[in-house]
Amino acid sequence: MAQPFTYQPPGDLVPGSGQGATDPTVYAPGMRFPIEFAPAYVNSQVWGHGGMNGPGGGQCYTENYSYPWWDNFCETRSWTTPMCPTGEGHQGEDIRPSTCEKDVHWVLATVDGTITSIGTYTVTLTTTTGTRHRFMHMEPSSLVVSVGSTVQRGEKLGRVSNAFDGTPTTIHLHFEIHQNVSGIGDTP
Repeated sequence: MAQPFTYQPPGDLVPGSGQGATDPTVYAPGMRFPIEFAPAYVNSQVWGHGGMNGPGGGQCYTENYSYPWWDNFCETRSWTTPMCPTGEGHQGEDIRPSTCEKDVHWVLATVDGTITSIGTYTVTLTTTTGTRHRFMHMEPSSLVVSVGSTVQRGEKLGRVSNAFDGTPTTIHLHFEIHQNVSGIGDTP
């Protein structure tokens, strides 16, 4: 029997990992979830099992692949993030696929748009309004898009991996949205 889907509320981070943003606003209505198939698990890569501040065990530890989802936007980091209560923190959500296997699980376009940048480990999808959806840590050789590609919501982009500029990270998709938020400006 499948686990029932449960989640912690926005801003409720793993204890000791920082101060989360409790804003319940939906900033991308109609967006598709970026992992092709459920289940997927939103949780900390740094404070989870296998992470540098985690409780021990490896990245494939069973608890990392179970509910509830734990918010990880605004976890303690040094990146400027105006949406976070401290003004800095983790700029997106880390999402593990259903299993701890790299280069197996597809990442899909969350919205219609154009691929405007592909870096060492980041693909940027930009909408007609200028909102940018960024997908990180996909296997570079799995990418089926290139700069200038027009994609539709639900199209395959690449597969979840652990690519991180020559130094592997845990197997996950880091997903973030950059948009102009009234009163704050362009922000992740």
